[in-house]
Amino acid sequence: MTDYVLGDRGTVQVITDDYYDAEILQVFEELLIDRERVWNGEVRLVPEPDNPYQPQAIAVYADDLKLGRLSPEDSAAYWGPITRVVASGYDAVTRMQLSAVLRGVTGETHIESSGQLSLSAPGSLFPLNNAPTQATLLPQGASMKVLDEKDHSEYLHSILPPSGEGRVILSLENNQIKHADGRVVDSVDVLHDRKVVGRLSTQISEQLAPVIRYAYEHDKLTSAWGTIRGNSFELSLTVQAVRPSEIPAEWYQELPNYLPELLPAAPSYEVPPAYVPTEGEATRSNAPKKKRSLMPSRPAAAEHATLEANGAEAEPTAAHSLGLQRISVLLGLVGGLILVTGLVLVFFKPLLGVLGIVLGASIAFLALFFGRDNSYTEEEVSADPLEH
Repeated sequence: MTDYVLGDRGTVQVITDDYYDAEILQVFEELLIDRERVWNGEVRLVPEPDNPYQPQAIAVYADDLKLGRLSPEDSAAYWGPITRVVASGYDAVTRMQLSAVLRGVTGETHIESSGQLSLSAPGSLFPLNNAPTQATLLPQGASMKVLDEKDHSEYLHSILPPSGEGRVILSLENNQIKHADGRVVDSVDVLHDRKVVGRLSTQISEQLAPVIRYAYEHDKLTSAWGTIRGNSFELSLTVQAVRPSEIPAEWYQELPNYLPELLPAAPSYEVPPAYVPTEGEATRSNAPKKKRSLMPSRPAAAEHATLEANGAEAEPTAAHSLGLQRISVLLGLVGGLILVTGLVLVFFKPLLGVLGIVLGASIAFLALFFGRDNSYTEEEVSADPLEH
């Protein structure tokens, strides 16, 4: 199907954080824990009149991967315009920014993701006028101010919508102007339905002139999205197009017109069934969604092996406890003997006696330390291994 590129002067959130993990993982191919990755690309908006969970849902596809859906509120707001494009035989196309990161919790992992569409408000998705038959439309981009639009204010006020803002398709024609000093410069005129409504700056004109000449040599008229804003007293006109250095090579090969003619405006449009459940949607239920584990948990065999290892260590631990007990008793006897000797010597040789008392007390304290450590070890050995 032919693409119909929608207006992109706004942002709309996409629900991506449930039922789409497997598809999002395919987009990135690999995700690392706590390292966010971002993808920017072209997506299709597909109305799903047969969605069993959300009537009149609008799904978001990148190629054949369903990456999310619009909220019920946004789906209701955009249902008419998007079904108009699809009923006319075209794909409703815009751009999306998708971010995703792998999170780990208690040995398991799950994907956190968010998506955002570059999408105008429902009333500004389509231009107020049609693109010329032989037009090739530049990809949408940053705004460029149209100069001298005030010289054409009467005509521009005649096309300004009551809301005070609207999208239009503008044509770009290159002319060469010769200055008094003999210099010849490019000047790009801006036209609406073949009527001049302003011009672009000299710098931008020089950049766009080669593009416009290339399209003209291939029997195409260069056009671009524009925005008109204003009220009864003032107005402004801008062109939204990528800079020449950012135009993809495919554009020069195809010179496409992204805005083919649509069906006339109507209260509603018939669109075919389009609901294809993702892996997550296929298992959807009314129960709250559990975070999908992307990493296997520890197998039961590993747990059994761990318990066996703990049991095998119990016997050496008991032997170690007995050795500590014997050391503490021996140190206690030696420390007590030195302490008594020091007490006796203090009356005959005071200095030697004091040293004996200090040494004996130190050894006795060491014996008490080993005895205390031994009591803790016995408690650990006697405890149930499953409690640890």
